[in-house]
Amino acid sequence: MQQKNYIIDELNPQQRQAVLENSCNLLILAGAGSGKTKTLTHKIAFILNEGLAKPYQILALTFTNKAAGEMKERIGKLIGSQASDMWIGTFHSIALKILRKEGFRPTIYDSKDQENLIKEILKKLNIDSKKYTPRAFCSSISSLKLKLTKPEDLKVNSPFEKYLKSVYRLYEESLAKANAVDFDNIILRVIELLEENEDVRKKYSNKFKYIFIDEYQDTNYPQYLFVRLLYNSSNIVCAVGDEDQSIYGFRGAQIDNILKFDREYENCKIIKLEKNYRSAQEILNIANTLISKNNLRKEKRLYSDKIGGRISIVNLATETEEAKFVAEQIQKLKLEGENLYDIAVLYRTNFQSRTIEEALIRYSIPYNIIGSKRFLERKEIKDVIAYLKLLVNPNDDIAFLRAIGSHPRGIGAKFLEVISKAKDSLNTSMFEASKWLIEKKKVTPRQEKALKQFLSVFDINTAKSVDKIIDEIIQISGLKNHLEQTDDFDRIANIMELKNTGNLNNLESFLEDLSLLDYSNELEEQKESVRLMTIHASKGLEFNTVFIVGVEEGLFPNENLKRDELDIEEERRLFYVAITRAKTNLFISHASSRRRGIDYQRSKPSRFLLEIKEKIKHKPLKRGDKIRHSIYGEGVVLSKDGQLLTVNFSENGIKKILEKDRNLSVV
Repeated sequence: MQQKNYIIDELNPQQRQAVLENSCNLLILAGAGSGKTKTLTHKIAFILNEGLAKPYQILALTFTNKAAGEMKERIGKLIGSQASDMWIGTFHSIALKILRKEGFRPTIYDSKDQENLIKEILKKLNIDSKKYTPRAFCSSISSLKLKLTKPEDLKVNSPFEKYLKSVYRLYEESLAKANAVDFDNIILRVIELLEENEDVRKKYSNKFKYIFIDEYQDTNYPQYLFVRLLYNSSNIVCAVGDEDQSIYGFRGAQIDNILKFDREYENCKIIKLEKNYRSAQEILNIANTLISKNNLRKEKRLYSDKIGGRISIVNLATETEEAKFVAEQIQKLKLEGENLYDIAVLYRTNFQSRTIEEALIRYSIPYNIIGSKRFLERKEIKDVIAYLKLLVNPNDDIAFLRAIGSHPRGIGAKFLEVISKAKDSLNTSMFEASKWLIEKKKVTPRQEKALKQFLSVFDINTAKSVDKIIDEIIQISGLKNHLEQTDDFDRIANIMELKNTGNLNNLESFLEDLSLLDYSNELEEQKESVRLMTIHASKGLEFNTVFIVGVEEGLFPNENLKRDELDIEEERRLFYVAITRAKTNLFISHASSRRRGIDYQRSKPSRFLLEIKEKIKHKPLKRGDKIRHSIYGEGVVLSKDGQLLTVNFSENGIKKILEKDRNLSVV
């Protein structure tokens, strides 16, 4: 007789099976809203509670700090303080932890630091940065790293690739000289370490008895390789994910990683979590119908105990009418008692938000755009972080240039060229070159004063708490005085807010926390408001009511991503993700025409609508059914004579329409 266990008692049969299977490699295919995180955390808690592994023998890899934090918290609630000894974190934070334990302590360059470094390299190589932008080089270099392609391995087939080869080589050399890594390099460095040092690889593969990977469908090739190098046939790998929600191919994610998992890892079982705890069955029906059209997937069908989902597919004349429809429906929902923060408007691309925003403003509906603002990308925050980075690593030339240019101080572009030339001739850093220029009296008295005042910032005692260090930086550097004189009090407030972030006890840890911060799923807590976001930004979220707008050919699937059937399948997965964000109410809309300049162009409904409409429209209507018509509005069926309906529309009175009218949808 099976003994009752508080960790598994509240799980459904599929979840319980996944938690109890701990003797072989395991792929848990967790459908949308199926309790993936609950299953994974209960599985780890069960392993520890049963003594199958010690906490330090558990490695769990996630994609966001939020997911890692939630995992730690949930496991802690189940089994107590022993959860703190587990290795739970993002791929990058765990890789960085291994590197640091093995004696490699790099500075981390974010995307802006990378661009600044590329700008310097383009100047050195006399490459026109307007024709070939730093961002283009950054993107290309990142793509090459995802394929593990080194500068010397790059084949040149175009003028850009010729430049790319040189820029890539200098970029990597500059990173090495500054003891720095970009985000891609964090994983690549740990791969090199594990591949080239068998003792280190054995040390970690023997250390971890269980390896868990969350959201496995989102892994790229280096991340896949990282896990493979930690596997030794004696430990157990458990991957959790859903190939139907693989929507990050543009970032390098490889859906094939999850599809081939059971072939890559011997003695592997597959368990499917198909019971959905989020959406009504009516919504799941169309989601299942849609995703069944994809070939790159493992068969599963979501089901739910909830019924009563309301689905509307609405055709409007223009995008302006579409936005008006959304605003009016939100007003009606609010009158019915719906909370605005439980309503989301989703779109394929950011530019689509404009007309929605205008309509919401016109109807006085508060809204919040998610994912378009980033605290750490604000200028004043980047400036202060540059000072902090330079305190930790004086060899960081990118941080030097950012900090010295944070505000006017009498050091212009020409003087910076003097420092740069001195740096190159001495083969040292900008920081050391500055001190040398002062020491050798190679600057004017005015330049010397400005440079000394800047360098004095870096006499700060870094053993202090980080909030005290920040206070001293903005005071000594003159940044605070500059912002006060220009009445930039919002920027001062942002700097004050920075002091509430991360580990304030240790400067290196503080910078590491900031570098690894992920805002992808963070909702800004403001007053009650409707959420607007791209479908990509909605991943992992749920709302009682969801509007999906602009579901038209060219927009969704996106006309820039229709190269082949693989692209179409990813777009279909994206639509599937959008549908499965909804709990009860789902509105899907498309416009008959969209404005292009001063003219309007006809739009065709998305092929995805044709794939799901059959599931909705073939339900026969009867007296009392509520319907919605794109011309007449909402109404109630009074009677039915064959295919002819008599409908009482609340705003347009009694009308006779055909049941197969393409403007009709069931509420």
